[in-house]
Amino acid sequence: CVSRQEYKKLGGAKLTHLNPGNYSARVQATSLAGNGSWTEPVSFYVQPKCKINVCWLCQTGGLLNSDRLGNGVLYASVNPEYFSASDEVEHHGLFFLSLVYVPDEWEVPREKITMCRELGQGSFGMVYEGIAKGVVKDEPETRVAIKTVNESASMRERIEFLNEASVMKEFNCHHVVRLLGVVSQGQPTLVIMELMTRGDLKSYLRSLRPDTENNPGQAPPTLKKMIQMAGEIADGMAYLNANKFVHRDLAARNCMVAEDFTVKIGDFGMTRDIYETDYYRKGGKGLLPVRWMSPESLKDGVFTTHSDVW
Repeated sequence: CVSRQEYKKLGGAKLTHLNPGNYSARVQATSLAGNGSWTEPVSFYVQPKCKINVCWLCQTGGLLNSDRLGNGVLYASVNPEYFSASDEVEHHGLFFLSLVYVPDEWEVPREKITMCRELGQGSFGMVYEGIAKGVVKDEPETRVAIKTVNESASMRERIEFLNEASVMKEFNCHHVVRLLGVVSQGQPTLVIMELMTRGDLKSYLRSLRPDTENNPGQAPPTLKKMIQMAGEIADGMAYLNANKFVHRDLAARNCMVAEDFTVKIGDFGMTRDIYETDYYRKGGKGLLPVRWMSPESLKDGVFTTHSDVW
């Protein structure tokens, strides 16, 4: 936090001791009259192995004039740990939000990624088909899905975008869509996923209706094939359950179909914007798939393996 007097004395506010990585930050003024509006998010990148102190000067201009602030205090956070995916975090009456992603063994050099064509709009931004070099063992090049985050994305969406990728690093199951890598060095951030060429299961099944214009000339799935699909989905969910992960949004729109017709549990958000009417936002919180939620989830907001089964 920075007092008005300190801000005027220094001509700004310095953020020091930042770990290498991508940051997003915004500031808010507060006084006895209440809280001001949040500024627009500012994204910046701290280079690794930097030999000088890297700092960010928060120039808030007219936001900090005496008429609005009085003896108020400006609060900002440089905590390099993850926060939960909420717009504001309260700590001792102070509101702040910050995020840093630290590159790890999943990092892929940006020059090894080539975008080829748009696949559609995902939860956070456009999803592309592309080529990635060296992301799969013994494959010089691999066709992949490349997820991006919109430049206009909110702070919540940016956090959820990286959190989603971080969660998927723990998964290694044939019936769960695989994460192949993350490009976090520089902007924009990219998440590299296994390519599911036939799209989401809901759209795929609808395309097989005899009276559908975009029918690929295939017959609707047989009972045997539907049982096979259900078994593959159940296997993926059993894996998530064994790893103590609650999906909270299992539906045909969030299952993906591979080139060989294998069905896999989707990447936890790629199709959410496409079916936005299937969700409800409660009090500024995350979107809720109310028509698919179990009674206890609707009543108490509790999500468990049992509600996934529902």
